[in-house]
This record gives sequence, C-alpha cells and structure tokens, in this order.
Amino acid sequence: MSPSRTHEQGLLAEAEVVLTKASKDSPERRLEILEAASCAFAGLNVADYWATFCSDSRSRTGTDETVVITHAARVLEALEAVPGEDSIPVPLALASLARVELTKGKQRSTGAYYTDFRLARYLAEGLAEHIGPGMKVLDPAAGSGLLLTALALAVGKRGGVGFTDFVATVACAADLSDLALRGARLALASLADDLKAVVALDERLLHGDSLLTNDATWDEVSPGGFDAVIGNPPWEKLKVTRHELLGKAGVVRHYGASYELHEDVHQAHSEERQQMLDYLDQIAAETKLQGRGEADLYKLFLEFSCRRLRPGGHLALLVPAGLIRSQGTETLRRFLVESSPEIEFTVVENRARFFAIDTRFKFLAVKAQLTRSQADSRMVIKHASGTPTGLRETSRATFFHSELASVRTDLTVPEVRGQEEWDLFRRMSQAGTPFGSPDSPWQPRLAREVDMSRDRDDFKTSPTSDYLPVIEGRMVHQYRSRAKAHRSGTGRAARWEVLSLEDATTCPQYWHPISRLRNGIDERTRTVRAGFCDVTGQTNERTLLTAVIQPGTVCGNKVPTVLFGPRSGNGAIDDCGDDDEKLVHLWVALMNSIPVDWWARRITTTSMNYFLLMSIPLPPIYPESPDGARIIELSRRLTALEGCPNARHAMITAARTRAEIDVLVARAYGLGPGELELMFEDFPLLDRGQPPLAGEARSTITRDLVLAAAHDGNDSYWTDRATRAQALGAVAYVPAEYAQFCDRGEKHGQ
Repeated sequence: MSPSRTHEQGLLAEAEVVLTKASKDSPERRLEILEAASCAFAGLNVADYWATFCSDSRSRTGTDETVVITHAARVLEALEAVPGEDSIPVPLALASLARVELTKGKQRSTGAYYTDFRLARYLAEGLAEHIGPGMKVLDPAAGSGLLLTALALAVGKRGGVGFTDFVATVACAADLSDLALRGARLALASLADDLKAVVALDERLLHGDSLLTNDATWDEVSPGGFDAVIGNPPWEKLKVTRHELLGKAGVVRHYGASYELHEDVHQAHSEERQQMLDYLDQIAAETKLQGRGEADLYKLFLEFSCRRLRPGGHLALLVPAGLIRSQGTETLRRFLVESSPEIEFTVVENRARFFAIDTRFKFLAVKAQLTRSQADSRMVIKHASGTPTGLRETSRATFFHSELASVRTDLTVPEVRGQEEWDLFRRMSQAGTPFGSPDSPWQPRLAREVDMSRDRDDFKTSPTSDYLPVIEGRMVHQYRSRAKAHRSGTGRAARWEVLSLEDATTCPQYWHPISRLRNGIDERTRTVRAGFCDVTGQTNERTLLTAVIQPGTVCGNKVPTVLFGPRSGNGAIDDCGDDDEKLVHLWVALMNSIPVDWWARRITTTSMNYFLLMSIPLPPIYPESPDGARIIELSRRLTALEGCPNARHAMITAARTRAEIDVLVARAYGLGPGELELMFEDFPLLDRGQPPLAGEARSTITRDLVLAAAHDGNDSYWTDRATRAQALGAVAYVPAEYAQFCDRGEKHGQ
C-alpha cells in the first residue's frame, strides 16, 4: 500500500535526474546548483550570493562557476517542462529539491517526512490572510523551507506583504541540519529581488533543536513571541526498539521474528534508550500539556508552537490524526479547543501520494488562533483530498465545544463527513450508554490473556498435552474464531489460509502451557467469552471484528477478551452462568452490527484499544427485553454456523440473520432506513467479491438486503434489488477474501 514515489517526486523527476548526475552524490555541490538556479530565477548575482553565504563550501567543492550555472539552467529548463496543469511553482520546486536525503533508519528515528508542496500550499493559503507587515512567522522544524516559501507566495498573492519584504522581515526558521537551512535560504531567496533581504533573513535561520533553544534566543528573533507558527513537525514517538536498531545495522528482520541471533543488540538498545531518556529530561521542564502515554515529537512541537505564539497568534500545522482521537493527546486537545474562538481540523488521507508511506494513512491540517479561554468555541471538521496542484475540501461539519463535550467528554473529535453525519453521530451517542462508563449495565472485564512477545518462550509450534491453542488476530472475524488456519512461517512471514464455514477448525500457529497462564487467566480460558481484533482500521471492509471464543483456547494479545460475570479480587470469574453467556452473545452481535461499526469508524485509526472500545455508546438492548432475547438467539445461531456441513447454505442463512440484527440495533438507537442508507456510504469495500447488478460497477447486496428488511419488505425498490442480486448468486455480508466459497453454480432466492 506504500507508493514507490510521491506525486511530487514524479513532477520533479527530470530535474532530479539533472541534479543527481551533476552533483555526483555531493550534498554541497547539489546545493550550489540549486543556489545558482535560485539566483537566476530571482535575478540575483550568484557570485555575490556565494561570497556572502557559501565561501567555505565553495572552497571545498572547487566547482567551476560556469559549470554550476550551466547545470542550474538545465534544472530550470526541466522544471519549466512540467505540464502547466500539473506545474509546481519554481520556488517550491527548489525547496523540495534542496531537501537533505535521509536513510530510512534516520527518517524513522527523526520522524522527518517531508512536506508535499500541495500540503504546503493548503496550509499557507489558510494562514495568509492573517499575515501583515511587521509580523514574524516561525517554522520550528523548517527543513528546506517549503512551508515558509509557500506562505510567502500566498501572502504576496494577497498583497499583504511583498515577496522581498517577507524574506527580509517575516520568515523565521530553525532546523537541526545546517544543510537544510541552506536549502531554506536558497528557496526563499528565489522570491527576493535584493540580496540584502536574504542577508537579513540569514540572521533568523537558527541551526539547532528548537525544543532545546532557550527563551532568550527566541526573544532576540521575535520579541514578545511570534505572530504565527507554520510547520510540519517530526512525527515519531521518542522510543528505541531493538527492531529499528537492527535495521540501522543493515539486518533484515521481519516483525515477530526472534532476537535470539542478535544478542549484541541488547547493549546498544540500553545505551540509545538512556540517551533518549536524557533528552526527554532536558525538555520536560518546559512542558505542561503532554498528558499520558509515550512521548511523541509532534506533541512536543505542538506545545512548543503554542508557547512561542504571542496572544492572538495563529497556528497552521500538519500533525498525525491522533491529535483528535488519542487518549494521550487529551490535554493538548483540550487546551487548543478551549483557547481558540474557532479551530479547524482538516482530515487528509495519503491516497494522493503526499508521502511515500501507506496510502491509507491519515493526518490533519490544524488551523487555530490562540487567544484567552473561550466559553464555547466553534469547531470545524473538514475532509480534503489531493489534486495535482493542491487540496480540495470534500466535506465540512460545524459544531460547538459544548455540543462535542456533551457526547465526548474527553473532546475526541469524531471523523464525520458533513453535517448530516455529525447529527447522526450525536443522536447515537445520546441514545446509547458508553460501554465502559460507571453507569453502564455491561460492567465489562477485559483482559489480554497471553502476550505474543513477552510469553514467546512458553509457546510451542505443535500440539502438546496440557497446552492450549492460541487464538491470534488473523483467526478472528465477525462471528468467527476459526476464520483462518496457520500453514507455515512466523510473524509477518507466516502463511495463513482462509477457511470456509464448512472447513472451520482451530489450526493455530502456537500452543501455550496451561501451567504458565497468569493468575485468573486459566479460569478465564475455561469459559465462553467474547474476543475482538484490536488491530483494525476505519477504511477496512469492516472495522469491528468480534467473535465468541470457546473454552479450551487462549487468546493472544491482539485478541483481547471480554467477560461480564461478577468480579473477584484477583480478576477471575466467580460464576459464569447462562446469563453471562447471553451477554457475551448479545455484545458480539451489537459490536458486529452496521450501526455500531459505523459509529466506531468515526473514532478509529489503526487499532481498537480499550480507551476507544469503552467509549462506544451501546443502544438500550438487554437480555431481558424482547429485542435483546431475539438478538441473542440470532447471535448464537451465527456462531453455531462455523463448522456446519453446508457452507453455501450457511452463508445465505447468515445474511438474513445479520440483516435482522442490523435493523433491530438501528431501531434501538431510534434510527430508520434513511440513517442506515447513510451509514452504508461509509462501507465502500462491502460485497467486493459478489456479482453486481447489470449496468452497475459493484455489488450492494448487503445494503439492499438490510434496507429491504428495514422497510419490513414494504419498499419494492430495495426488495427488488436484493431479489435480483440473490438470483445472480450474490450473498450479503461475505468478506471479500471469503467470497471464493460462495457457490455460484446454483442460483438462489429469498
């Protein structure tokens, strides 16, 4: 899912070829060529530029000036050859080409994922209206100056501050790399018509760690604080792993593999970890908003940026999506919301290849003005997608701080697409009770039964007396704990085979000794409980994957289990009777339903941790109610289908059963067919393996079957669609990788 190169790299490919060939792997020679290109574009004398800023570098490279200027001209020609509709402004192109190349290990350790020019333009355009003469704008992790250059272009276009004046008086930058700052200087210089402006700029380019730079230094740059901070701070947790240390040493290792052959890594791990702790100690005294959880560079830079702003100053930052939904960011999130009259979060997905990472990765553009505390600030959640030259906003929802606080006390911001979705999310939140709240009737007890890393030495790879099979995340799907069988390999190199309902058997990768189970867990493994996959995603086919876990098995840490029986002092089960088993089946059905899954997708990124799980508002359905009793009956029926002799018939039965559950759950929230139809828009990967109706691109059998049921069969449109799809052999609710087990040789109807 990771692109081989970004969109921006594609646009700059020809210029990159010229630069790479001419620079001969010398970063200084590369920058000399770009400096010559910058001066040529701006009309500055390159000899004067070099004499002012680069005399030491020029003496080291010794490159003939004429040769450098010739290469620079070729770079500019390559940039001008980019098609007009896809063009990148030359100053932004120069900033991009001036970046310091990092190894994957260095990029990972520093969290340096360079900013795409389209993102830079989006941030800059949102900030430009607030920038005027005499102001100071800081990028505290500037790299080669792309964001400041984009802001200069946006401000100049609006007429707020001229290009040369922006360079001379407004732009301020800091970075750990002196080569990066040299790139920032040349990028901004391409906008100036006077070398004196660049000289003035150079005094505001700070080489060093912004987080460790003292207040006196910042006051020299901009007394009283900055008027705005723009940035794409590093995105990386401050921790050291043995896996990354091996990667730096050139060792190829997949996650999950043993470290036994790499004992020497333990010492290096201890030393680097201590260095990291020492660094955290240095910066901890200045922080107040970091909250709980692991230290993260983007959180540290975000708090730093807030601290550096003068009252009324503006923020424009790119940060991970965890800011609006993680438990560890609550303190920061609350400060931002309560200090801004209006705050905007724009959710952006990497499908437009902004970064050379997973295309499903999501991040945020944050825009806020920090003033005094606000009684009820206005909040805007937007979505935007990439275009060849920028970003296009696709949805917007607006609500107030008090409205959010009424349904999300921790101020986690749901990822709703538009006002209609926000209204639906709020209604469901108000109709239900958070699963883990003190007044919840569920009173769940969650546990991770064995740890796949910590307990590795206890595992065996073949069945042994007094050992339990280990249920891993790959084996769990909705209503299934035997969805896949392990065939060979370990970790990410393991090979798993998908199993039909007919062939479902427990075929694990590992077995764990009963005698080594922690206190209380051995009792837990002797009863029926619910399990869920905590590795998931909001863009997956389905997000919540829960199943009934049968006795005689133990679950790995990626399949936390849930019980509802009375508590004992050590966490074991005092009694698990029929009532407790009913709760297990009811909970599994609710969590696997379309309404609950839709709600969960608004708050999830890549995992369903306890914090998120406990916040899900479950509808008022209980075992003693008629609807609750019916759902329990249906849930038991679905669980019993695993291992049945006729897989095709079982899938058809499951489809009808699940449609009934979805309708019952929706009605418990006070929702009807219209709301269900809206929910299905968020599940575009459903039914990928099913035949579509004539003239349609993809099957929608699950949606059509549910909406027919929601109308009690009285809406001929949905009933007709479902009937025609079933006549083609389409079966609802079948995950794409299991569609191979649908027997299309025989047609079937209702």
